[in-house]
Amino acid sequence: MPKRILMRATLAAFLLALVLVPSAGAYGLEGGRWATPTITYYNEVPAYTWAVDTAAYAWNTSGAHVRFLKSSRRDAKVLLGVQWFKPGGETRPDMRGGRIYGAKVGIRDGLDRYTMALVVAHELGHVLGLGHETHACATMNPILIVDHPGHCPSPPPGTWVCRLLRADDVRGAVSLYGGTVRPMRGPEFCPR
Repeated sequence: MPKRILMRATLAAFLLALVLVPSAGAYGLEGGRWATPTITYYNEVPAYTWAVDTAAYAWNTSGAHVRFLKSSRRDAKVLLGVQWFKPGGETRPDMRGGRIYGAKVGIRDGLDRYTMALVVAHELGHVLGLGHETHACATMNPILIVDHPGHCPSPPPGTWVCRLLRADDVRGAVSLYGGTVRPMRGPEFCPR
C-alpha cells in the first residue's frame, strides 16, 4: 500500500475515533442558569467566613465566566446559612423559566473549616445550575466520605483537599457560562 494512502487511512480512522468517543464532560446539569455572570452572596455564618470565601474564590478562578461577589444581605441573590440536618448541605434555587434568580444554601453546623470549604464549593456548584456527578471524581459528587468526595482519593493524614474543584466541575460551569477550563494547578492536598 502506498505511503500516501496509508496516511489517509490512518487519518480517517483517527477522525472517526474522535467522533465516536463520548464527551469528556461527565458533569450533570440541573436545568437552569443565571442571566448574569455575577452572583452576589451573603454568608450568615461568620464562623464559616473562610470556608465560604475560599469556595467562592475557587469558582471565581476556575476559568468559567462566572463570579461570586460578596455583598450585603439586602443585595445578595444567594444566602448561606446553617441548617440542622444530616447532609453536609442543601441548595434551594429560585428558578423561573429556566433562569435562576436566587438561592438559599443550608450548610450543616459542626464540620471543620476544610470540609466546610468543600461542602460550600459543592453547594455553589448547585447555585450555578450543576447537578450531581455520580461516576467520576468531582466536587459535585453527592457523597462526601468524611473529608473528600466519593470517587476521589482521600487526603493523607494531616492534610485536606485544597483543590476544591475538579476539571469535570469546571467543564459543567463552562458549558453554562462560557470560558475555558484552566489546568488544575497546585497540590491536590495541603497541610492542615
